[in-house]
This record gives sequence, structure tokens and C-alpha cells, in this order.
Amino acid sequence: MKKSIYSGLKKSWKKSLSMGLVLCVLGMSAAGCGKTAETTETAGTTGTDVQVSEESGKEKITIALQANSFITDYDDNYLTKKLEEEMGVDIEIYQLPADSNEMKTKISLMVSGGEELPDVFCTYGIPQELILDYGSKGAFISLNDYLDNPETAPNFNAIPEEEKQAILDTITSADGNIYSLAKYEPQSWNLTPYRMYINQAWLDNLGLDMPETTDELHEVLKAFVNNDPNGNGVKDEIGVYGLAAGGYGENITVALMNSFIFYNGGLSLAEDGKTVIAPYATEEWKKGLAYMAGLYSEGLLSASIFTDDSTQFKAVLNNEAANLVGVVSAGSTGNWADANTNPNFLEMELLSPLQGPDGIAYSPYTPYNSEPTWYITSSCKNPELAVKMGDLFFRQDISMTARYGEEGVDWSMEDDVLSKYTTPYIEMGIFDKVTAVDLSNLWAQNNNKSWHNIGPRYASLTFTDGVALGTEDYNPELKTEQLKAQNYLKYQSAHPEHVLSGYKYTLEETERITEAATNIPDFVKQSVAEFVTGARSLEDWDQYLEELNNMGLQEYVECTQAAFDRLNQ
Repeated sequence: MKKSIYSGLKKSWKKSLSMGLVLCVLGMSAAGCGKTAETTETAGTTGTDVQVSEESGKEKITIALQANSFITDYDDNYLTKKLEEEMGVDIEIYQLPADSNEMKTKISLMVSGGEELPDVFCTYGIPQELILDYGSKGAFISLNDYLDNPETAPNFNAIPEEEKQAILDTITSADGNIYSLAKYEPQSWNLTPYRMYINQAWLDNLGLDMPETTDELHEVLKAFVNNDPNGNGVKDEIGVYGLAAGGYGENITVALMNSFIFYNGGLSLAEDGKTVIAPYATEEWKKGLAYMAGLYSEGLLSASIFTDDSTQFKAVLNNEAANLVGVVSAGSTGNWADANTNPNFLEMELLSPLQGPDGIAYSPYTPYNSEPTWYITSSCKNPELAVKMGDLFFRQDISMTARYGEEGVDWSMEDDVLSKYTTPYIEMGIFDKVTAVDLSNLWAQNNNKSWHNIGPRYASLTFTDGVALGTEDYNPELKTEQLKAQNYLKYQSAHPEHVLSGYKYTLEETERITEAATNIPDFVKQSVAEFVTGARSLEDWDQYLEELNNMGLQEYVECTQAAFDRLNQ
């Protein structure tokens, strides 16, 4: 056997990979894939020149796996051994870098090298455009026929049709080919991260009702800023606060804009559910800017939301002398230190999406897209075996093991165990019962039980939300215990019926829009700050639109429309 390009991959996590290159992965060409492409025809013939382990005599499958520092051993590993026993094979694991950028660079180098690849790449974070590039050049093989066959992929085909179709929408590339299996495990908490909190203690101190509209919020904020609700005799109250640079629901301007037009941070769909639009080029967006500019001019919205970093943001939220914040958008309760005992956090309550002047009361919502993770390469001599192993992850016990560890030790779905636990979702009447119990919380521990959820998996939204943590007793007095259920009730349905998601660009479209897709989001974010703070007048709106068009907005929208139409044809 010729020397494999992956022979230099680390087999011990203790050895770090030194990358001497700084590469832009999206810009890399997979030229050189021709050598792997030549093997595409013979690779599909099961049993042809299969690899056999010298030690056991069993067929061997090599997996290049994105490593995780919590996993202490991948060879002497409960999941690895369970897969080997189920499939009757030996698994040889090569560890890819845990860092996503290093991992993508490493794979690009391996693919472009044109030599023998591992049978499987098991990792997250390869952009759709690169998946298509690697697939079209033969490095990743098409799995369409395998997944269509219930005998080859019985567990995938057992997934309920609606969810199976959602997975297929995500993993089907623009050329119609499927180059990966995927992980599907939506969780309602992560679908709606733009949670707005309001200071309930301040409302109580001033005898104010919870605002339900943008106009009512305006009146509440004036009272917050001018009437000393924190009681320290100092006019130090911040009406509206957030972090424009935040990555998980902290950008308050995005949260507020959804009272005027639905905005997820990018392009979206018109009310007809078919037409792609740029929300930041609409009159509704202009109204939202005018509203926030009005708050700013009255001293109700802090200019520091556009300049603070994460450290400063958390310092304001955790100010010990007095709570300074009236309203804030914050995706994670971790922004408050020890939230359940933090006096500032304990004053805050979730604020429902506010109704704007045109009756809109949305919250940003990102439909869950399954994550491609299991790629079978053209070097694989038995792709059917590799598909069957990946499909095994969709079976419920393997799916649970991949995430939680050993059945009966680290997790359970036995009725007599489930009956001992509850969750806020159940207590608030959202779901009927616990679906599973996480007995060990291995996610935060060093272990050799799983691959830290790297790999295919299937768990429905209802199932995922129904998992109880069995390492500590449910305490209804803890504020954070209630938030997930409250978030579900207030935010889960606060979005349009049709949300733009799941589309993929062709390589030609990617080339056409790369510059616009890179530059326009930064320009929009900068323009929001300028319009809100008065650095730029809304009288310059037409000039702003012209600048967007000069940056390629129309072509960006047209290519996205074409990609969306392909998905829905």
C-alpha cells in the first residue's frame, strides 16, 4: 500500500499539530483531487481490495476524526468498541485538529495532495461550498443511492419523513448530490437566542406595567432613566443595553429591529414566502432605525452598545454597586456571574417580543439545519460498509451513546428511571414526560465513553428538549431552571411562517457573490450604528441604498433566490 497522506495525523491528543501555514480555506482550490477522482469507479465496488487488520484479520475502516480535549482515548473507547462489535470491523482513528480553522486547513491539504485518504472524515464545519468542491472533484463520493436504499441505511430511512426531508435539504449539495451524513438535534433554546430581559424590580419600584409595544417600551425607558429606579440617588441607569459585536443574541439592535421587520442577520423572505429580500434595504428597516435613533437622542439607548467588548458588556451587567440595566438582549445567562445568586440577574425577567407600529412582534429565529459530519472518500474500498457504520449512529441507542456515553451508566430511557425526574417543560405543561435522563453529565468531564457528539446523530426537537439532567435535583426555585420553558413559550413561534434557510450555492454563484456576502453584513452593521447615533442622517437613506447596490446587493439577492428556488422546486 502506498504511503497515505494522512499518515502524519496525530494518533495521540497529547501531541499538538504545528501548522506552519496560514491559509484562507474558502479560497483554497482542491486542484490535485484528480488522483483521488480516478478511484471513484472502483471505490463503489464493495469488497474490492478492502483493508484488513493484521492483528485481528477483520476488515479495517480508517476514520479521520475531529478530536476533542475531553476525550482521553479514542482507541480504548466505549463508543469505538461498540461500533467495532456491531459492524465486525477494526476501526483505526486518526485525530484531526480540534480547532476548526486548523481542521479545515488540514483537510484541504489532504484532499489537494491527491494521495490516499482515510475512508471517512468525521468532522463539522466544512463549508457547503467546499463540500461541493470536494465532491465534484471526486474526493468525497456521492451517497444518494446508498441513502435511498433502506437495506443500506435502515436507521436513516426510519426517521420520520418530515425530519428526514429536513436533513436531506441540508446535506443535498447544489449539484443534487449528497456527500455526507449529518447530525440532527435541534434544541429550542438555541433557535431563538435573542432573548430580551427587562428589569422587573424597576417596573415594580416605579409602579409600571410590563411593556407590550415599542411605544410602551419608550415610555418605560424614560421612567427608567429619569426616576432613579435602582434607588442609589445617581442618574446612572441605562435604558437599553446590549453588545453589537456579540455572537449569541447580545446585539440589541437586531432584537429591536424585529418589531419592524423580520431580521435574522441576513437575507430573508417576503410575506409571500417565495421571494428573497434584503430586509436592511426596506422602508420597514428605515422605520426601525428611526425608532432606535429616537431612543438614542433621548438618552434611553446607550451608545456603548456599539463600542463595548464582551468584557465591558459583562462588567456592566455584573456591576456590584447597583444594577445599571433596564433592558438588555443576552443569549446566555452566563453573561451574569453565578446567575442564580446574582442580584442583578434575579431582577430581570424575559420580555416578550414587542409589537411595532405595523403590528409585527417577531424575534430572530434560525431554523435548525442539520450539520454535515460523515464524509466517505474516494479512497474507501468498501463505501457500503462506511455508509452502514454512519447509518448506525441514527439508531437511538448509538445516537444516545454518541452524545451521553454508556447506556444504563451515563444515560437511561427506562420508564422506572424516567419517572423519577421532571423538567420545567413538563412543569409548565409544554411536554408530557421526560424522554431521557443524562445521569453523568459527561459533556463537561474527561472520559473515554463517546466521541463528544462528533458524528451523525438523530434526536427530534421534542426529544432533545425532554432530556432531564440527573446529576442534580430539579429545583423550581432556580431562575435558570425556568428560563428554557419561558423562552419556548415567548419566542418559539414568534417568527414568520416561512423563514429563509437550507439553500446552497453552486460554485459559480459562490464566486459571483463572495465579495458581497463578505462585505455587506459588515457595512450594514456599521450603518446601523451610524444611523442610530446620528453620525449618519436618515436623509441619506437613498445614498445608503445606492452603496448597497454598488456592493453587489442585487446579484447577491438574485443568486440566493436561485439557490432557494432549487431547494423548493
